[in-house]
Amino acid sequence: HKTTNNANMKSRHLLPATLTTTLVIAASAFSTPSTPSSPIYNTIQSSSSLLDPITGKELTSPILSSAAENSKKTLVVVLPQLGEFDSSEYCEFLIAAEQSLEENNIELQVVGIGDTTAAQNFCDFTGLSPERLCIDPSGSLHKELNVHCGPNFSVPDGITDDVLKFFLRQLPGGIPTDEEQVRPIATSWLNYLAMCAGIGAPGTLQEILRGYFGDKNAPERFRDDDVVKAGFITIGPGVGPTKIGPLSYQQWFADEKGYQRPVELATVRLKNMVEVLTKWDEYVSNYNAISLRGATYLFDEDGKELYSYKSRGVLTYSETMARPLSFLSPYIGEDVARNPLGLEDNGGGDLVRGRGVLKPAGKLMSFLSFLFKLENKLQAQLLGADDADYAAARKDIEDTLSSNKIVVYTYLLSPFSGETLAVLDEIGADYETVEVGLEWFLLDKEKSVLRAELLKMTGQSSLPHVFIDGKHVGGLFTGSSDGNFPGLAGLKESGELQKMVDN
Repeated sequence: HKTTNNANMKSRHLLPATLTTTLVIAASAFSTPSTPSSPIYNTIQSSSSLLDPITGKELTSPILSSAAENSKKTLVVVLPQLGEFDSSEYCEFLIAAEQSLEENNIELQVVGIGDTTAAQNFCDFTGLSPERLCIDPSGSLHKELNVHCGPNFSVPDGITDDVLKFFLRQLPGGIPTDEEQVRPIATSWLNYLAMCAGIGAPGTLQEILRGYFGDKNAPERFRDDDVVKAGFITIGPGVGPTKIGPLSYQQWFADEKGYQRPVELATVRLKNMVEVLTKWDEYVSNYNAISLRGATYLFDEDGKELYSYKSRGVLTYSETMARPLSFLSPYIGEDVARNPLGLEDNGGGDLVRGRGVLKPAGKLMSFLSFLFKLENKLQAQLLGADDADYAAARKDIEDTLSSNKIVVYTYLLSPFSGETLAVLDEIGADYETVEVGLEWFLLDKEKSVLRAELLKMTGQSSLPHVFIDGKHVGGLFTGSSDGNFPGLAGLKESGELQKMVDN
């Protein structure tokens, strides 16, 4: 330690030599020998293939020196190509958790395959600081770490270079100018595409499906103001509005909150894909390294390995993909580690009725509403209904609504009717059920007239019909004709249903 007090300096020099010797021996006897650093740590620390992402020159000091000098833990994330979809997706979580990492004395260091141009694009797109990034243009460190590279297929000798050139012509980057690189690059592509198909890549197909079908165990992934544009397709803001050319529509799950909704993660990946494919030549400079995957390591202050994971395929950068940073929970706390983006996260909530496959089916049924309206009126007429029948039906409906807070008109065999009652049961509502019949094609004259009068009063031809305080709020997924209510499921998602029931 540096001493500024002259008196202290003199007193230190006056210590008897024997006393000084005794103190040194005692300190040595009670000191704890340092824990040997792990072989992986040493491999990363001694790598000579890592370059500065801005200058493209060799690093002035080993990659892990700063953390070691400052007695910090180190989180080393080895990415595949910077132009890989995994890379930007993983880094979004890492950047969101960076402050928590710093507060808990953990230094983040990212390594990716690419050149300085790829590094600049990657940092601009993801927001990762260049200070946190090193580039490995040849993927040498990846090979030293023995990362996964697919099923290790090789191109059979019987396949000519001309055939391989035809194959490569269909892929981004095309045919290499160096004839000697045709076969190695074709081999790399072969292994990468095999992984995309789930061959030699455990978890890849499941992860692709999770992106489309959603995940109740993961938090939301798409912010309310996010917009993705891909050619003639525009999604957003948020997960609801979608425009494909001249066609615009609202996603059926747009009103649901608190979990990763269907196609939500796929939309994030579409955004990343658009970024890469529109700048492919800037992102990918080494086609021989396309099949190389990544890895994650956490080291303590002495270089001892606390955690490690190697990606096993495409889109498998974490062993817990629903919550990729959960391995950091013991070090930065569960709140940030499990949900670094801070988006809504309640597993979809406790109220889960009114979701699932019935929801898109209900939305599709609305396209047939004009046919049901025609059939509705025709059925009552064919059964001989007259004005007196309609008047009696109207009075019956009005009397029922006036004597009950919540009234539901249902078909016994309709899954939509059954789910409507389940939604009301889920929130503990008291309601009156009026069973119109088994199904629309099994109604007698009285019930046909009742259904026709409900159509006349509400403008809705299908069942169920839900009334609260005498107001028609629509069906399960169908909103009221005046646009004031989105239907029972929509009211539940917004929290308004519980308020209306409790009021």
